[in-house]
Formats: sequence, structure tokens, C-alpha cells
Amino acid sequence: MSILDLPNALKAKIRGRQSGGDRMKVLMWATTFGADLWSLTRYLSKRDDVDVRVVLPDPAIFRREGVAKLFPLDNVPLVKRRLINDVIGIPGFNPDVTVMDNRVPFRASSKKALMLWHGLGWKGPNDRAEFRVLHAQLRRNFGEPLTPNKNFRWSCYGPWDFELRTQTSGFHPDNCRILGAAAHDDLRLPFDKARAQPFYPFDIVRKKTVLFAPTWHYGEVFAHWGRDADLFERMLSHFKRRDVNVILRLHDSFRFEPAYRKFLAEIVTRHPHVLLKFKDNHPDNLLDMQVSDVLMTNYSSIANLFYATGRPTLHIYPVADADESFTWRTLTVLGVKKVQVENARFVWKLPPEDHGGLMAKDFDTLLAQIDQALDEPDCCRAPAQEFLDRHMMGADGKTSERVYGALRELVES
Repeated sequence: MSILDLPNALKAKIRGRQSGGDRMKVLMWATTFGADLWSLTRYLSKRDDVDVRVVLPDPAIFRREGVAKLFPLDNVPLVKRRLINDVIGIPGFNPDVTVMDNRVPFRASSKKALMLWHGLGWKGPNDRAEFRVLHAQLRRNFGEPLTPNKNFRWSCYGPWDFELRTQTSGFHPDNCRILGAAAHDDLRLPFDKARAQPFYPFDIVRKKTVLFAPTWHYGEVFAHWGRDADLFERMLSHFKRRDVNVILRLHDSFRFEPAYRKFLAEIVTRHPHVLLKFKDNHPDNLLDMQVSDVLMTNYSSIANLFYATGRPTLHIYPVADADESFTWRTLTVLGVKKVQVENARFVWKLPPEDHGGLMAKDFDTLLAQIDQALDEPDCCRAPAQEFLDRHMMGADGKTSERVYGALRELVES
């Protein structure tokens, strides 16, 4: 169908947008304004045919971040999320489409929406039972997501994610688009570490830096190998001997028990080469990834973003044995919920063996892999790219452009 075959009102609307006379209005509904959502916002902010606004928990905290100062989002208002935003959106702004990273507003301020889920990750199962509340929220605001719906799209990272979302999560294939990870577009670009030096307390230019970013779902990082109090000390002392900086990046502070937060604070006091960050106080992780030479994680989804840098990623196998029972932690409206699950395979949607770097099943192996990663910076480049090719569109640098196209298709349908 050509534009000549469309109704006159729609012809005028499309022609107006093509000429810049009618900008597509996009509302970013951010749970965490980082990674893919930030990269997409940055891309859209440079387009003359898009008007983008961001609602997020606390703009003041984000504006303190290095990424906000080094890469300012010109002409993008950042609005502190309040109850009124959940009900009517941003007063005076009538968006064509809302882009969400996992939280759905109580009442939609636009007819159409795209879900840009916060990370590919290994944690699951993301089945219909787990997503039942999300399905209900989307249904209330944007129509049924489990049948063909012209008002809703789910952005998939690659073919495997498309299969997961359609066969396991229940979203109708017509509502899903394979687009990739927008953050890869920025992580692929060369970056001069000296630009970021003012935002770090140690020398990131002449010394190597390790980003240690564990997920919180398994409890203590090394509980299956020993006590965090002992193994953290050994690990950080090893880094000190190698004259290496450590960025210890954790999820929101309220997900951790007070005693554990106190333990972490004491660790940092004894080791000045360690910088501790919680996501609720330091929401951006892009700059940390840009300045780091190595990533360590027990399978946080930050890994599949870091792969785009080509630098080594060390994966800590997160349990003693995949077939043993263990305590699984999830966040609810009442706080952190602990559930004893029969085995770890239930909570993985992607097996830990499928990764893009090195994997350690004991602490001594991890220390050896730390040395390997520091001494051989290209040791994981090939497996990282193989993972990206299998699961994430090869990190080809064109994801934001594809998401923009999907938004146009959605708005103009």
C-alpha cells in the first residue's frame, strides 16, 4: 500500500511528520534510567522528528552521574515521577507512544506502548505465571498483549529472546519485534577514559579497573564457596597486589539486609582502591562499563551489555550445584521475599553455560581467571562476539535505529 491509498487524514499526518511539522511524541517511563532506555533516549533526542520526555524516580540523582554531564540530553525534560504521573502522565504532554523498561504506569497516558525490557539476563523463567501481573497491567492500559494488538509491541534482543517471549512469556508473535540492545550502540564506540577521570576517586587511566557487578537474587555472592566476609577479603587483597581498581556495583541498597550493607561499607573503608555503588544512588552503569577493563558477575544481565566492549567477562557460577535446592530472592511490594526452590534450573531461562567469557566453579579458579583477564585483554573477545551473534543481533550498532523504526510503525499503524 502506498501513501496514496491511505485516508486523507492519515496522509496529512504522515507527510507532516516526514517534513518535521508533526513530531512523534515519546514518553520514556523509566524504572531505571540507564542502559537501553538511556541510549534510545539519547538517539531520539538528536532527531528533529521526535519530541521525547522522561519520567523517572529522581532526576536529581541521575543528573549527578558522570554520564549526564559527559553526554547531556539536550532538550529532553526529566520529570520526577509522582502519583499524578501514574494517573495522567505529564501535564500538557500528550505522547503518541510510551516506552517502558519494566514498570507499567497505573493509567496509560498514550494509546500505544513498547516494552524495552531491562536486560536479557539468565534469570527466569519469565513464564505466564511469573508475568501474570505484568500481563494484567499491560491489558488494562494498552489492550490484550497475548493476542494480535496494533497498540502494543515487545522489543526482543534476538531470535532466542523472541522464542522465549512468544512461547514461554505468552506474548503474541505479531506483537514482538527482534531489535537488539540499544546500549550496544554506545558501548561499541571508542571511549577516552580520561574524560571520565573526574568521576572516580582512583586513577582509571594508568591503572586497570575491574567492575564487580553481582546480582542480588542468590544472596551472598560466594555463599556456595564460603563466607563473603572471608572471600571478599581474599579477592580484594588480590586486586590490591595487582594494583587494580575495583568498582563494586550492586543493585538497590534496600534489597540488602542492614548487616550486609554494613559489611560492605567496612570493606570499602579497609580497601581505598574499591568504590562501592548501589543502583538507587548511582543509577547509571554505562560509564562504569566504559572505563572498566574486566567485568566480574554471578550472571547479572549487565554481562550481555559488557560483551559489546570485547573485554573479558568472568562469570561466577552462582550455586554449588544446579540440581541442589537453594534460597531464591525476589522483590515484592512487601519487601524481599525468600523462597526455597527445588533446584536452580527452575529459575534460569538461559543456562549459565551459555555465556560470552570465562566461568569459574570454585574460588581458586576465579582468582586464576582474574589474572588471565588482566594479562590477556583479548581472551574473551571471540566468545563474547559469538554470544552476541547468537542472541543479540551481533551488537551491530543499529539497534536504536531499529527501535525508532518500530516506534514509527506502531504510531502510524
